[in-house]
Amino acid sequence: MVTPACLPLTIEHFPTKSELETSYDIFSYDFVVDPPEMRSFLVKPPVIPEGTSRGGARRAWAASIMREMVALRLAQGFQFILKPSTPNPTKPAPTLTRFPRRPSVFIPEEELSPQAVGAADVLNNPNDSVYLSMSNEIHQISYTGEAIRVRRYVRRMAASTPIEYQCLIWPKLGEGYTELKTSFVSHGLENYGWNRLGISS
Repeated sequence: MVTPACLPLTIEHFPTKSELETSYDIFSYDFVVDPPEMRSFLVKPPVIPEGTSRGGARRAWAASIMREMVALRLAQGFQFILKPSTPNPTKPAPTLTRFPRRPSVFIPEEELSPQAVGAADVLNNPNDSVYLSMSNEIHQISYTGEAIRVRRYVRRMAASTPIEYQCLIWPKLGEGYTELKTSFVSHGLENYGWNRLGISS
């Protein structure tokens, strides 16, 4: 295979609230948006018209930083999660739980549903949360008015063991078969330092 398979940019699958509460661990961090301190080469400075209020400038910077956060995740293989175009009749109706099993995951139902219906709708407004997914991890990026909040939902799974592989290959300029050994390890981002990517440095 010369070129790896390419996934679509978007996906519509999103776990139910009960699945998030029982099968996922949640991690979060906040990134404070302070326009005078924004000096990262990764972030394209927004065009802010004269007379824009401090809150408007902060929103413009937040939108630029969120775009960069999303771009970094797309480069890792994440996909945008969109609102399903048609309701899924097989998906159970959401149930109201007054005391969820995992209090740290208790989030209002309206914050747990992607609102964008197409890739072009994502990041049009920094006040709308962005949802991205890859394998067993979901990221929610939202702007709170003063900070960008990133919530990571990581599915709890048993540790997988590496798969050992060996074969004989005949190199193009070689004179015979050569033994090759390698290990395949499942791709996991559980310990990836998302909050240390240097957006503000």
